[in-house]
Amino acid sequence: METKDIIVSVLILTYNQEQWIAQTIESVLAQETSYPFEVIIGDDCSTDGTRTICDSYASKHDNIHLMSYPKNQGLISNWVECIKVTQGKYILGCAGDDYWHNPYKLQLQIDFMEKHPYCVISHTDFDKLLVKTNKIIHSYNRTKGINPPCGRIQREILAGRERISAVTICYRAEELKKYCPLNTYVTMNFPREDWPTILIMAAYGDIEYIPVSTATYRVGQVSITNTIDYDKIRRRYQLDKQMTEYIYTLFPDFGEFNDGDWYDTHVYHSLLIAAYENNDYKSAKEFVKYDPTNSIVKKMAKNPLTFQLFRLYRKLSTR
Repeated sequence: METKDIIVSVLILTYNQEQWIAQTIESVLAQETSYPFEVIIGDDCSTDGTRTICDSYASKHDNIHLMSYPKNQGLISNWVECIKVTQGKYILGCAGDDYWHNPYKLQLQIDFMEKHPYCVISHTDFDKLLVKTNKIIHSYNRTKGINPPCGRIQREILAGRERISAVTICYRAEELKKYCPLNTYVTMNFPREDWPTILIMAAYGDIEYIPVSTATYRVGQVSITNTIDYDKIRRRYQLDKQMTEYIYTLFPDFGEFNDGDWYDTHVYHSLLIAAYENNDYKSAKEFVKYDPTNSIVKKMAKNPLTFQLFRLYRKLSTR
């Protein structure tokens, strides 16, 4: 397949996901399209069997390019390196623990964006798979009555009201590479790639929502964004705060960054949630002192009995 023929680039970023990665790759390869597409797999030096599985697929499919690194890069560096080698007009991604259940996802979104040249990002509805119980909430947005905003929605994104699931995103590659400072993502060690990219690209075009479920998002497994490690939680919020401060400098119309208190609130709230997961009442009692919210999560950590009752409630509610 010649470079000029490639319309779509699909990124699969993975690290130690041997139990899921085959399903992820298979779901991408199963896409039925009239457009040629390439698959870029960024395996970040996995220490389990993930690399072997990826090697197997790459050896059998000439549209798969497997990225190789001498050492672990981290999420952002892995993503940026994969972006740099893409050849498609459009870029989509599927994390190594998610999968696409709709075989027409690519065709649907590319057709849509071809017809809407001012659209820089399209996204869709999705299914949510609860790992602990294997329960699936189909068409999550529709089920929950969520109607994501569309159009020029940069302010909504800044306020956290965009409701975009990363596993469903289709980026217009030209705008992503032109406007997003990818090298800065790496040097500043951004803790996530989707939110800043969405926010920046929203300044240069429309973001549109397609109300069709195309992908399945797994939740409940330990990951970069779902961790019970207290130090990692603190570090991630600090990096997130620095990232947001930087993005404010790109858009003077946002005004001065003054959301430091928001981050302080959320870091302690997240630490408290992790304490429940760790069955660590001693730490929870300490985190409660600094969590300014008036939430049930905070109230139930006031004594060992209510702490354990709330842990039981959380466990039952995810069945």
